[in-house]
Amino acid sequence: MSLKWLLVRRITLVATACALVGGFIAVCSVSRTANHQNAELAQSVSRQLNLQLLRIDTMLDLPKRFPDWDLVTSYALQPGQCVQLLARDGSVSRSSCEGIDAVVNPTPSWFIDAYTFLFPGDATVSEPVSYRGTGEGSVVASFTPAAIAGATWQTIAPASGFAILLVALLCIVTYYIIDHALRPTTEILQGIDRLAKGDLGVRLPSFRVAEINRISEVFNALVADLKRASSERAELARRLVDAQEQERRHIARELHDEIAQKLSALSALAACLRIAAQQDATGLAGEAKELEAMASSLMASLRRTLTYLRPQEIDDLGLLPSLEGLVAGHNKDCEGRTRYTIEADGDIEELNSETRAHVYRIIQEALNNAARHANAQHVRVTLNQLLGADGRKVELAITDDGIGSAPSAKLKPFPGSGLIGMRERVLALSGSFNAGPLQGGGFGLHVVFPSQPSGGAA
Repeated sequence: MSLKWLLVRRITLVATACALVGGFIAVCSVSRTANHQNAELAQSVSRQLNLQLLRIDTMLDLPKRFPDWDLVTSYALQPGQCVQLLARDGSVSRSSCEGIDAVVNPTPSWFIDAYTFLFPGDATVSEPVSYRGTGEGSVVASFTPAAIAGATWQTIAPASGFAILLVALLCIVTYYIIDHALRPTTEILQGIDRLAKGDLGVRLPSFRVAEINRISEVFNALVADLKRASSERAELARRLVDAQEQERRHIARELHDEIAQKLSALSALAACLRIAAQQDATGLAGEAKELEAMASSLMASLRRTLTYLRPQEIDDLGLLPSLEGLVAGHNKDCEGRTRYTIEADGDIEELNSETRAHVYRIIQEALNNAARHANAQHVRVTLNQLLGADGRKVELAITDDGIGSAPSAKLKPFPGSGLIGMRERVLALSGSFNAGPLQGGGFGLHVVFPSQPSGGAA
């Protein structure tokens, strides 16, 4: 539930509670009034009957006329009010009641039932009837629950409509006031969502409310610090990864220029020895042949090392042929168990040398992980150059249909340090990196970076 609706609901509950308290006070007031009327009636009737007993004792009245109930019935009773004379044994000697006119004072039956359920029993007041210490009975005045419920309804009915209207008006006014007061929070939440998605260019405007404006100032300061830290980290990562690639290139060049040439010479010399041994020293032919095979094996191992350090075809042939060769090598190694494909669109070759090396390494690591862990039937590589509103970007995606975690499971990165290395390379390219299980099964890796990352090597 949003903060706006939470506040409106609570204010509505408070207003409703106040209305209910007011209704309860009205019920108590009507009940006190009924008790007061019963007390006055019971006292008046008791006084008249006591006076009649005095007249009988002084022979001014006849005993058979007691009680003179005609005199009692001359009192004006309220609707629903009754007065009774109880004999000494508790039986009803005389009784008079005033009916309720449901037409003049209509009361909903549900309200009568509710009042009767909450306040059962009649409101009664009793006064004794006695003369010279001898009790002759008691006078009981009472109101029926329906009568008190009717009086209560006549009291609160006019105010209840006004109370409902007031609560509704209060809810509407409160909603618009709170909506206006909390409107800046919508912009704050939108800014937080954009920041969570990696948009470090988001900024919050100034607000008139001091507390909310302070949140805006702190948020903008934090985003600025985060953007500066991210830029510094990206620059450091770029330098480290570029230095690593340059060192690999240097080592590969040294191996190619020194050791590869010497191994080539050694292989040629071994071939000459084998030919000479076959003609002049047949006993040494086997050793010469073995030496030649060893030199050839060392050359093959050196080529693999050179390819790992810095594939020569990236500089000689270009990025796309190097990637096609990498994919062809995986297809050859898996012997048909998995099919590797690559699709490219756009002028990928315009990327600078270090960027091409980063892309190659990212795809190389992703394919190695897929080969080791995915157990997939198809691994697909797509590399596209896109033209957006903020310039040209390169989009790289590697997906497989392997037996990865279910989409609902917690995302698990590639094992080992390969994912960390890929993240650092993407960071060096000033790009975004996402990896995790796909909705339909399998695993996917998605990278987007600008064609000319800031601070990149030319």
